[in-house]
Amino acid sequence: MKIFAPYFLFLCIAIQAQTGKLIPNPKADLRGVFVPSISSLSWPTNRNATPAVQQAELITILDNLKANGYNTVFLQVRPESDALYASSIDPWSYWLTGTQGKAPTPFWDPLEFAVKEAHARGLDLHAWLNPYRVKQTPAMELAPNNVAKLHPNWTFQAKLNNTDKALSLKMLNPGLPDVRNYIVNVVKDIANRYDIDGIHFDDYFYPYAGMNATPQDAKTFKENNPTNITTIEDWRRNNVNLMIGMVYDAIQTVNTNKNKNIVFGVSPFGIWKADTPAGIKGTSSFSALYCDPIAWLNSGKVDYLAPQLYWNINGKQDYTALSKWWNDQAKRYCKQLYISQGFYKLDGNKSWEISEIQNQINQNKAELMDASFGQIAYSYNAIKYNLKGLNGVLSNTHFKYKSFAPPILGLGKDNISPIKPKNIRVEPFKILWDTPIAAPDGDLPVKYVIYAFDNANEAITNMHDGSKILDIVSGNELKLTQHQMDTKVFVVTSLDKNNNEAGDFTEIKKFGITHKKVNELVINPITDDIQTNVEDPNILIKKSI
Repeated sequence: MKIFAPYFLFLCIAIQAQTGKLIPNPKADLRGVFVPSISSLSWPTNRNATPAVQQAELITILDNLKANGYNTVFLQVRPESDALYASSIDPWSYWLTGTQGKAPTPFWDPLEFAVKEAHARGLDLHAWLNPYRVKQTPAMELAPNNVAKLHPNWTFQAKLNNTDKALSLKMLNPGLPDVRNYIVNVVKDIANRYDIDGIHFDDYFYPYAGMNATPQDAKTFKENNPTNITTIEDWRRNNVNLMIGMVYDAIQTVNTNKNKNIVFGVSPFGIWKADTPAGIKGTSSFSALYCDPIAWLNSGKVDYLAPQLYWNINGKQDYTALSKWWNDQAKRYCKQLYISQGFYKLDGNKSWEISEIQNQINQNKAELMDASFGQIAYSYNAIKYNLKGLNGVLSNTHFKYKSFAPPILGLGKDNISPIKPKNIRVEPFKILWDTPIAAPDGDLPVKYVIYAFDNANEAITNMHDGSKILDIVSGNELKLTQHQMDTKVFVVTSLDKNNNEAGDFTEIKKFGITHKKVNELVINPITDDIQTNVEDPNILIKKSI
């Protein structure tokens, strides 16, 4: 039985075959990085450090990501039904202060700080949450206000994984309506109070080790099955579907009420079902974790998917075959795909060569990957430790030029462009501009993109080429070199909260594009198939950002 009746949130115009010359450096290209907090993996690395030390470490991370060409941070702020932010629902995280429930001293709000500092660097920030996990760390004592202490009947115990018999995992029970409502309230609290760009869930739904040792589940099935779903397996998937749908709807309500554009995405396990696509073997998201990402796409309850494809090309779980399959599912339902990549595989005894990462990014940008808009690296540590010279290699190739995340399209998403920058002028060794008035939807720009072209003609013909971007900033000026001032013409554009771009590329001192959105999935890589009318303030751009 399907939980969400099949319907489309918007009429999706069929994606046409790509034509024209592919731009090798698309400017709209999400380059994300997961920054995990659990087990002190990436940040904060010392749960007993002072707030000043933790803040400095986070600033170093953001600076490092900016310097190496990334544009989106996925910061884990709720690893074990706790909070690396000021919450009245969940206790302060053990991974922040060393004691669950203990507030940082002196007081600070890490998520508020992270959002402010990320945005100051032109980076987007998504709050990464684990919805169901309560405890996997034996040494950690749960705080009195942890949900498992307040509502012990909402939880069950499971093995941490198939091989680890000594350690156990405490989880919230997905079959309980109260659990779903609790998760939704957590999400609404974050979405209402923080200027985040997205909410992101990872791949932990039902436990990887299976449900054989959890008799509570059978009891819940018997007592919480109002639609009389026949099998417990379908019922479990329905429980997760309900939660995902409720979270998505709650975020849309916040967006509407507060003029926000918070997007919602999930990183499911990378195999949907065995032999899908043909020949793929391994753990099934559908049958082992009881989550069905295709149902979420079909019902329009996610803005994007980021499946975890932590396997190599031509292996048993072939990256190429799986990435193309996921791309085609996203395309079918007019959603966007950001593949989660295993940068951590560059470390260890049987580690990958750096060419594996390069080849995977090449695959993501292939012409047939027409619903793919970038990738997310797991995890920041690969960048921090520059595994196998990763940073230098990507900074000289795939991430040589800057980019910004593409807009999320669809019903309910912000499709109104901001107003282009005002009073752009060049002074000695810098370019400046004024903040424009608010757009019809009330938006002011949140970032600005500064381009440098060889001449005015190139500003029109190469407007989608990321190699022409000097920087993406939150302020109203950028330093220039004497050589740039002597040899380049400049364009400055506005980006709003959904990365809609506005300005004018037609004159060297009228900077940017104003474009009219259409309800079609944007093609990536960006092509030069552009329809323009420089006399019309609304320039229609097809299959490009």
